[in-house]
Amino acid sequence: DTAKAYQFLHWELAFPEVFFKKSPGFDVVLGNPPWERIKIQEKEWFAGKDDAIAKAPNASVRTRMINTLKKEDPLLYKEFTTACAKAAGASHFIRNSKRYPLCGRGDINLYAVFAETMRHLVNKTGRVGCILPSGIASDDTSKFFFQELIRTKSLISFFDFENKGIFPGVHSSYKFALVTMGSGHRALAQEADFMFFAHSTEDLTDPVRRFSLSEHDIATINPNTNTCPLFRSRMDAELTKAVYRRVPVLVREATEDHREENPWGVRFFRMFDMTNDAHLFRTKEQLLEAKGIMTGNRIRVPEEATVSMGKGLVDEYTVLAGEWLPLYEAKMIHHYNHRWATYEEKGNEKGERKTRALEKFELSDPHFCGMPRYWVHEGEVEKALQQMGWEKKWVMGWRDITNSTNERTLIGAILPRSAIGNNIPISIQNAKNSWILPSIMSSYVCDFFTRFKVGGVHVNFFILQQLPILPPEIFEHPLPYINAPTLADFLKPRILELVYTTWDMQGFAKDLGFDGAPFPWDEERRFQLQAELDALFFHLYLPSLPDGSWKKADQETDKEFSTLTQFCPTPRDAMQYSMDTFPIKRKKDIAAYGTYKTKNTILQYYDAIQKSIASNKPYTSL
Repeated sequence: DTAKAYQFLHWELAFPEVFFKKSPGFDVVLGNPPWERIKIQEKEWFAGKDDAIAKAPNASVRTRMINTLKKEDPLLYKEFTTACAKAAGASHFIRNSKRYPLCGRGDINLYAVFAETMRHLVNKTGRVGCILPSGIASDDTSKFFFQELIRTKSLISFFDFENKGIFPGVHSSYKFALVTMGSGHRALAQEADFMFFAHSTEDLTDPVRRFSLSEHDIATINPNTNTCPLFRSRMDAELTKAVYRRVPVLVREATEDHREENPWGVRFFRMFDMTNDAHLFRTKEQLLEAKGIMTGNRIRVPEEATVSMGKGLVDEYTVLAGEWLPLYEAKMIHHYNHRWATYEEKGNEKGERKTRALEKFELSDPHFCGMPRYWVHEGEVEKALQQMGWEKKWVMGWRDITNSTNERTLIGAILPRSAIGNNIPISIQNAKNSWILPSIMSSYVCDFFTRFKVGGVHVNFFILQQLPILPPEIFEHPLPYINAPTLADFLKPRILELVYTTWDMQGFAKDLGFDGAPFPWDEERRFQLQAELDALFFHLYLPSLPDGSWKKADQETDKEFSTLTQFCPTPRDAMQYSMDTFPIKRKKDIAAYGTYKTKNTILQYYDAIQKSIASNKPYTSL
């Protein structure tokens, strides 16, 4: 057995007739490697062995319960520690043996390690054909592998599939790709063929959905990671390339040849980890047990107290005196609304509390606040924000959890200065008019391009950094068709009215120079304001000449420009196409209004702005 293991670890010994020849390596390697993380996942490992540990409410409680196994169940504890040791040993070997320089990084998954191995097993003209998770082309942890495929021009094709009944035993949410590649010793393809979201092999013959991308294309769209954008059609690809020739990414990381480009002065951080920082969280019941007094969704505790952890748990928590601030989670926020959802007062039979959407009468009350699951002491919040140098009375964050097939993919909001969970990453920006950035990210046009970056269920930092974001300097100058001293002056009253609907956002209003009461919650007016902003952002991203035709980008070649106009004859066509890629929104609008109201309203504002451009007269709101 040892000899066999040794042979297969050393392919030259196992297959001398293949590797000891003039062109060593296989002509073809085919494989479907395992998709398993090496690191032990405690929750999954204990499922079926000790369900109480598997179902622990958070990591700190789970760790404490695992440690009790030393006395209560030493055999299970030994089995667990042995499994952890084996995983740590395998991880150490993969990271440090230098056999996997491209994929031996981050949270290692076996499929990536196998992919790198298979590529080394073929000869100079050989081919690898394998089934891999689609994330091999879009995830940050595998970016070095994909970069190497593109740099060496050894990626031949990448065909992504949604598992709609193809593999019955695998969940339909899993995506996989048929990847064909070479060893990298010689260039095999100047451009690689791509298709995403296929449902059957017949889709591969569809010329509308199949497209090619070069090394330059990928570097333009994803300059930091050089990972692959996930286009559904050639139209998506051409429109995206055109916009990236006009609009810079939010943050272009420094390289040997370029300085960092970060016009908004953006920094990202996560304030509180919902698992690792759980010891800082307190429930409403615990704070009220400590004689806390609630005002809105804040609770003031008069003096330090000791309270129980909760039902079935014997340990105790200390509750510090002072202000306890609500902990916002992703499901609680939406565009221009930090009160999108509130936690129910009572939990279900298992004690779990769910969220519900706020009612119109609640949203209309400027004193009403959404309720969280947990609260965090003000001192911990201030410590986190001061470490980032953020002094404003508001913060900007976005939902980390998402999907490219949701109604909206990028959902950001401006929130009060409070505790924020890790599923709302925080953006700190020091540019002038930093309050505009959340509105850019809330626009449909920005969302359209975000969808091509999201391969899983997260909008990570590296995805946000590579979005095309209008630079801050354009908002400091007037536009000939906008009736305001600067573009920022035009946006300010509209964004202020959308955000400032509650007293807990008064700090944001004062930061914009407004000292009045919150604006009333009027859903139709809010819809019109957002439609007008969306129309303006479409114009800024897809600039047109007075006759409505495309305004050519300075660095755009005649060939690139003619290809763009072939697929999108005018910016107005591109705007309509973009809005048609939001099918859930269209379906909801048609069900409620009998027409795609959102698209049609944005189009009305778009045409009104275009009319001002054509006539050289200032635009006024409809």
